[in-house]
Amino acid sequence: MKDFFTPSIITALTALTLSVITLYQFFRNLRFQQQQFDKNNNRDLTSKLYDLRLEHYPKAFDITDNIIKEKGNSYDVQMIKKVATDIIAWKTGVVNIIISVECRDSFFALRDTLMKNPANNGQFSEEQVSKIHNANKCFRKELRRDFGFMYREEKERRKTKKASR
Repeated sequence: MKDFFTPSIITALTALTLSVITLYQFFRNLRFQQQQFDKNNNRDLTSKLYDLRLEHYPKAFDITDNIIKEKGNSYDVQMIKKVATDIIAWKTGVVNIIISVECRDSFFALRDTLMKNPANNGQFSEEQVSKIHNANKCFRKELRRDFGFMYREEKERRKTKKASR
């Protein structure tokens, strides 16, 4: 039994234990560094995405600002057709890449609603007016929501700054 615990065996077991602990710490540190890299990379991509949205989304707001009711609680048919054409042209190119899924779906709903022909002798029916209004409202809400994350971060930063005062 004394031969079993010779100094060389104790040294070997100690070295093996230290090697396993060091290996574990190495992989743990490697995983942490990878997570930090991914987080920073995602932050850079998110910043670029927001920059592109800030560049392109205001035009969609400008276009949809033209969807206004006239006297008689209806829309001008020619203006609605122009808005439909303009909003379709807006979504080409870069916007197809930067638009969120929810915003894209609301865009399609708005586009489809705007492209419908007037129901009553060149005038939109009450149902069509309601659908146009709701689709426009939903689309603009989704455009704003695409910026919501950015505003939440700013709000959290201000809260933290206030709390530290």
